[in-house]
Amino acid sequence: MAGKIRVSIIGAGLVGEGLIRGILGHPNLELGLVVSEHAAGKSIGELLPALRNELKLAASSATPEEVARQSDVVFTVKKSAETFALVPPLLNGGAKVIDIGGEFRFADAAVYEKWYKEPHACKELLNCAVYGLPELFKEKIKAAKLIGNPGCYATSAVLALAPLLAGGLVEPEGIVVDSYSGLSGAGRQYKQELGNLFIDVDGNMRAYNTGTHRHTPEIEMALAAASGKPVTLTFVPHIAPLSCGILTTVFARPKTGLTTERLQAALRDYYAAAPFVRVLNNVNEVAVGNVVRSNYCDVSAQVVERSRQVVAAAALDNLVKGASGQAIQNLNLMCGLDETAGLKGRSL
Repeated sequence: MAGKIRVSIIGAGLVGEGLIRGILGHPNLELGLVVSEHAAGKSIGELLPALRNELKLAASSATPEEVARQSDVVFTVKKSAETFALVPPLLNGGAKVIDIGGEFRFADAAVYEKWYKEPHACKELLNCAVYGLPELFKEKIKAAKLIGNPGCYATSAVLALAPLLAGGLVEPEGIVVDSYSGLSGAGRQYKQELGNLFIDVDGNMRAYNTGTHRHTPEIEMALAAASGKPVTLTFVPHIAPLSCGILTTVFARPKTGLTTERLQAALRDYYAAAPFVRVLNNVNEVAVGNVVRSNYCDVSAQVVERSRQVVAAAALDNLVKGASGQAIQNLNLMCGLDETAGLKGRSL
């Protein structure tokens, strides 16, 4: 694309704020519309006080056809019913779409309907949608017009496990994914089932949606693609007393003769061309504090000889590599830009 790429956002919130920050600091992007029906006419600084004086722009009310006419790429950050109504006219209007929700992550609508408990209203688009995890599907992303941006937990779990399964180093059954996320993963609104008020979480941690979390089939889908065979796992997410960040620890059964050195070599080979995955020497070095406000994911793995168990770990920022940063990374690939453009050396 010649000149600046026009980018619009439909929806606001924490992810919308991250997208605005990423676009403003990107050398090749120009922020077009920020569409929010309930906040139309209000300045972005009024809606998102952290962005006061960063830009002179107000939220607007616009049809998807109007958004498409003024945009090369559109980020949709809406709930399912609204997303299904938005995406077809955006694509028909010539815009590329990156959806931050779960509506276009699965190739099989039945999987979405089972886990999200609602009908899929755009089944005809699923065969052209691409799962936007660049480390696994870069070439498909480059040619895509519709991206399902991965979930934050799923990104961490898949990046920890994909090289191990792809290399046949661990068994595809009996895997346990143990994840801890900061409060921002639940957004700004109170959710009773999560207990995400500060007074509920300060000095406290607990599991939620054990065995039923919506990212479970997403993790299994991506890992099956990496390994070439079905993967079944147990996923246990937790709320942690952090504002942002995810730490995921994975437990898997090793194949005979596996060593930590071989695990480390597999990780480094797999991510040799992945600019935002850093392979660390020791699982104990993987820490949330080293990745927050960045698009990096740190990973490592080792064999625990005493119990013959593989332990792998990944840490990332749920709002950046788990959402807005990864979405911009996908945009870079879709638009033929350097994959790292606007994402390195910055606090998103």
